[in-house]
Amino acid sequence: MRLSFIALAATAFAIASAAPVEKRAASNNVVVGYWVPWGNVPVASLDMTKYTHINYGFGVTVKTNPDPTTIIFDRYYDGNNMRALVTRGNQAGVPILMSIGGWTGSQTFSTIAADAGLRKKFINNAMVFVRNNTLPPYETTPDGWNMDGIDLDWEYPGRAGAICNVYTPNDASNYLVLLKELRAQMDLEFPNTRKLLTAAVRVQPFDGPNGPLADVSAFAQYFDWVAIMAYDIMGSWSATTGPNAPFKNGPAGKADQYSVIQAIDSWTAAKFPVNQLVVGTAFYGRSVTTTVNMNTQSPITMYVNKTNVTPKGGPSDTNDVNFYCNEGSVYSGMWKWKELRAAALTTPTTAAAGWTRYWDDQTQTPWLFRQSDNTFVSYDDIQSLTIKVNHAKAAGVKGVMLWDMSYDYNGELITVLQNIHCTTNCPVNPVTTTVAPVTSTVAPATSTTKAPTSITAAPTPSPTTPGSGPCAGVAPWSSTTAYGTIGTKVTYGGHLWTNQWWTQGDTPSSVSWTVWKDGGAC
Repeated sequence: MRLSFIALAATAFAIASAAPVEKRAASNNVVVGYWVPWGNVPVASLDMTKYTHINYGFGVTVKTNPDPTTIIFDRYYDGNNMRALVTRGNQAGVPILMSIGGWTGSQTFSTIAADAGLRKKFINNAMVFVRNNTLPPYETTPDGWNMDGIDLDWEYPGRAGAICNVYTPNDASNYLVLLKELRAQMDLEFPNTRKLLTAAVRVQPFDGPNGPLADVSAFAQYFDWVAIMAYDIMGSWSATTGPNAPFKNGPAGKADQYSVIQAIDSWTAAKFPVNQLVVGTAFYGRSVTTTVNMNTQSPITMYVNKTNVTPKGGPSDTNDVNFYCNEGSVYSGMWKWKELRAAALTTPTTAAAGWTRYWDDQTQTPWLFRQSDNTFVSYDDIQSLTIKVNHAKAAGVKGVMLWDMSYDYNGELITVLQNIHCTTNCPVNPVTTTVAPVTSTVAPATSTTKAPTSITAAPTPSPTTPGSGPCAGVAPWSSTTAYGTIGTKVTYGGHLWTNQWWTQGDTPSSVSWTVWKDGGAC
């Protein structure tokens, strides 16, 4: 996770380990949440019904440790939370995995994977997380933490991540060997209980000597799934403002060409099974400071010049130096969803005083602008996540993942992700229209985004017009039909329509970003 800030308070070292747990019966879809102790959301308060799996973040590897295979965490700060999470997971039937790595915790993966002896030591250290504890709880170092699996968050094989990380062109091939040996050890020690092995990955397949690999099918036999971190696409490191977590690519030449659609396409093109892909979602936004007033542009665009200084994001954003990797005293510009709801949004789609909300049709993402200090924020909300979840179902991926569980507001976003389980009468994206604001030097008192328009019952569909036109032979739209195949054509109101994602009961509309795309008159 790019946002995997390792808790600064974690100073005690221990070797990580865990105890075994039965893998929950494989369902069609998963909802995977990351829980971190510095999120300040007590384990006891979690609604375990909202998740199929939870990853604990993080055990880390660092170059400053004499032994690169040591997995560091705090025996008390982390250990007590790990026990509590495993207990609640067992009660609720939610497998708990230990996530190893993170943005600043992936420092020695490359070193480990390249050496047979180091791989063996690392695997033994990692296996402690999934082993059964046979020692009393007061023991300084348990011999097991009773977890259900291991999530590897190597950022990134064959590519630079944090400045402290080691990487080489051979990382991907070495990673494959590490996975093979780790999977074999899991199966050896737990022949009757499937211990999960998952990973968080980039929007492109693992890098080899010449860039992203064209074939990563060999990795699939060892992973239960990989979760694509389809966020942190654009931010303070980018040339201009742009989307943090786009559904579709933005315009070439302006936006970095990565998105949910691109990520799924890239991994499947590299022969990774689509039903072992999990789409990662962000319960946060990224802010930058622009050099222009975005409210007075003509036309309105989310791509403008920005300064090189990352502003402080929400109230929790800090410029403290990371404990494990000194990347400087800088802000992240991050706004958690709950912080946006408290300060910038009065409803999920209504901007608070001083802010203006916009919707970008191409990337299918919302963004905010605060004129008083030229603050731009790109984020995800109920509408944009609904689009992603509906597409994930239509694409046939394994499920969805979120970073992180402490960022939500009253369960608004995790409720959207539950739709991954829906099979009939599923929610559709509400229709909203974004209008350009009135040019003013005074901050608007209310949002310039119109409220969602309710979808009324559909009238009787018009019959198909025979002939040789574009609608010839195309069936009329039906409110009771589930359109699961993207690109399905229907006729409605004398026009030809094509669905952009899974839908049922969503009336074809002239609003450009809704599920049905208008193909013109018949």
